[in-house]
Amino acid sequence: MSHEMPALPQSLDDFLAPKTTALVMWDMQKGLAGKAKHAAKVAANAKLLLDAAERAGVQVIWSRHVLPALHLTAGPFLLFLMKKQKVDHPSKLAPTMQEGMEETEFLDGFKPAPHHIVLEKSQPSLFVDTPLQLRLATLGVRTLVLCGVATDIGVEFTARHAAACGFYSVIAEDATGSYTDEAHERSIAFLRNWTTPVVSTAEICAVWATQNG
Repeated sequence: MSHEMPALPQSLDDFLAPKTTALVMWDMQKGLAGKAKHAAKVAANAKLLLDAAERAGVQVIWSRHVLPALHLTAGPFLLFLMKKQKVDHPSKLAPTMQEGMEETEFLDGFKPAPHHIVLEKSQPSLFVDTPLQLRLATLGVRTLVLCGVATDIGVEFTARHAAACGFYSVIAEDATGSYTDEAHERSIAFLRNWTTPVVSTAEICAVWATQNG
């Protein structure tokens, strides 16, 4: 018996078709994107993507990183926080990224619209412990355009996880960032050589401008 192969996206236009694409604004928060090395550049390009998505009718999804109390935080993430805070025991950790803290607020000038989707999460993949996959299936979305911070953590994790779940992703290289240039460039190099188109904000906006509506 012969089996017909599924149609695959061959061009950037194919990946970015507005009706089957969602723009993910990844952790555009004061305590995360606000601390990136090139925060102003990332924010400016993310705003261009957001405006282009709105004009083209692309669904916008915001991740909001909010951690639980430390005693409810999973062990691997506690170890990550210990490295980040440079302490040698979990009892020395200071609470961070919790509800009510300024760190969890979106950057000034960034606010989800009523018709956007906001998903609260506490892990570096938007597919973990959120209804993302159900929302994508309901909307008929097959491609995620990822921008935000950090390239080497949540952006890459989510792109990898998306592929494992059968979704495509496109990385806006100049609308993502990290806390060092080395971390950003290392992750971009991996993603560029994987299955994920890595392109500029201008390229994405140009495609959406021609596919408007």
